[in-house]
Amino acid sequence: MSDAPQPSSQPVTEPNFAPYTGPSLETVKSIVASQFQVKDAFLDPYGIPTILVSTEPTREKFRNVVEQLRTQNLLGAIRATGDTLTIKVFQKPLIKPSRRTINLGLFLATVVTVTVAGYFLWTGGLGGSQTLQTQFNQIVSPGASSYVEAATFGVGLLAIIGLHEFGHKAATTYHKLDATFPYFIPGPPPIGTFGALISLKGPPANRDQLFDLGLSGPVVGFVVTMIVGAVSMLFGPALTPAKLASLNTWNSACSAQLGVGSCLSNVSFPAQPLILVLLSNLTGYINPNVIFDQQLFFAAQIGALLTFLNIVPAWQLDGGHISRAVFGPSGHRIATFAGLILLLLSGFWAFALLVLVMMAFSRRGFAGVEPLDDVSPVSNSRKILYILGIAMLVLTFANSPL
Repeated sequence: MSDAPQPSSQPVTEPNFAPYTGPSLETVKSIVASQFQVKDAFLDPYGIPTILVSTEPTREKFRNVVEQLRTQNLLGAIRATGDTLTIKVFQKPLIKPSRRTINLGLFLATVVTVTVAGYFLWTGGLGGSQTLQTQFNQIVSPGASSYVEAATFGVGLLAIIGLHEFGHKAATTYHKLDATFPYFIPGPPPIGTFGALISLKGPPANRDQLFDLGLSGPVVGFVVTMIVGAVSMLFGPALTPAKLASLNTWNSACSAQLGVGSCLSNVSFPAQPLILVLLSNLTGYINPNVIFDQQLFFAAQIGALLTFLNIVPAWQLDGGHISRAVFGPSGHRIATFAGLILLLLSGFWAFALLVLVMMAFSRRGFAGVEPLDDVSPVSNSRKILYILGIAMLVLTFANSPL
């Protein structure tokens, strides 16, 4: 699966950054005092400059403070405690240069594994029966190249996963945050990959940035999934009367052999995500005499699944970032429990277990990513966009086949 950007260091009240060796407390105090009314200033037990200021609107003022601190190679985090705001100033961690050869190597390896998975699906993916799959292929696309079909699946799936991650990357570029290029993760058939992720080299400045980082990937992935799905439904092999008769005969034999109701694709909810059901209904009116391109359709199914798993409002998944930005730390914990329950009810118990294990080994447990400014609320426009995240969760939901 693909993950949202993960910051390499978190701005909290304990020493997660390098030992402070920056300007004096008075210098830091003067920077903060240029924007806020300072109540007190001191070094905490770890030697971290700590400034207490009066409660007031923080978004623009703290952003100005952060810009000034950046020139001193420092970072600041602001939190609310009663009627006082607390600003802590940290040494900016050393950012290691990106090793793009690793990104390229993993991408090329994933191209190979996804293409191999596509070949496996085309030649023997139907219920593990190569003979049945070969018969189906000869009916639907006689003379088709297995290698071309394998590449078709690879292009469709990599487009969904890759553009999902570059959606995150675009958000980091827009907000001037330093992040790695995507790390693709190769895997075995029938999918050929475990997704991809990018790593954020520093924490987001505020909840708006955290929201954008979380939502950008799923939105792009969702749109590309719809495009891949629509192409599979509109531009598949033509359905002729001869093919229809052959498919009906094949379906009867296949269903009897595998002990299922029908071997032909049944695009209905909840076996299929709602977005693919809606697309099949729409494209059926536009071009009804087409057999779905099975390779691209399966890529769209995986894309919808990845979007669903990423947008679940749990922990540090994309949906978890979005919920953390909108509801804050307490609301994020509730959303995480709700997301895990949703995963269990939908049959994705293995993924729910994986998330629990990752939380157990995480130093921060259930906590999500903390922005530097955790006082300013997310903007109203983003609260409205949160509904888009919920809509994507509903449209990509499907019961696990396991």
